[in-house]
Amino acid sequence: MRVVPKYRLEYAKRDFARFLSHLELLRSFNRAFRRSGLPLAYTGGFHPRPRVSFGPPLAVGVAGLREYLDFELEQELPLREIFSRLARELPAGLAARQIAALPPGAPGLGRLLDCAWYRIVLSPCQAEPGAWGQAVRDLTEDPRPWLYRRAGKERIVDVKAGVKGGRLVFGENLCLHLLVHLGPREIPLREVLEVLWEKAAVPGPPLSTQLTRVGLFRQQRGALVTPLGEVLQFDQEKEKVQGNVKGDFD
Repeated sequence: MRVVPKYRLEYAKRDFARFLSHLELLRSFNRAFRRSGLPLAYTGGFHPRPRVSFGPPLAVGVAGLREYLDFELEQELPLREIFSRLARELPAGLAARQIAALPPGAPGLGRLLDCAWYRIVLSPCQAEPGAWGQAVRDLTEDPRPWLYRRAGKERIVDVKAGVKGGRLVFGENLCLHLLVHLGPREIPLREVLEVLWEKAAVPGPPLSTQLTRVGLFRQQRGALVTPLGEVLQFDQEKEKVQGNVKGDFD
């Protein structure tokens, strides 16, 4: 069986692109691949589809700084060439950041990721440091559950079970940072924010444009590891502004 080369792209979704739905995002990348002329691999059968898989979707209006997609090509090409050809065809608001070749048998994004980091910029009418400080302490230190009944359903969930960590960052704007579970223990972010806003007793809940997904990670020994191997700490945020290619270009 022929093994086709597989690659992983890290990209950002910001500005006007944050208002693209997930389906529109897929279409934007498919068009960019076609314009780039890269030999994208397709599935077999009567309705072949490009062999491209994306990370967890973003809600419309939410920006993403470290988003990921995996794709396969019909032939191996230099990483720098793939990166440059695809990056220049992306529409405004979508920016390629890094690319890496994946070894055979590398786990896909669905198996690799287990948490997401969100930053919520609080508006002036919501920025009550005392109220938020208490709410975050209750979220991260109080063992009592935060129960939430989903509309139209009997089941009651503990939204705390979906949160790995939370903190406040003081600066030009007061920002709330949340580290939430992905996968089996995932609680919809909307439900977490709804209860948080209720606990803080401030106007809201937040608009989607106040939210940014800082990144998608796998937590290992307390550190956050991106699908491209970059290591971050939840109490630090380091944003790179230029794209890079990971690997040997010789």
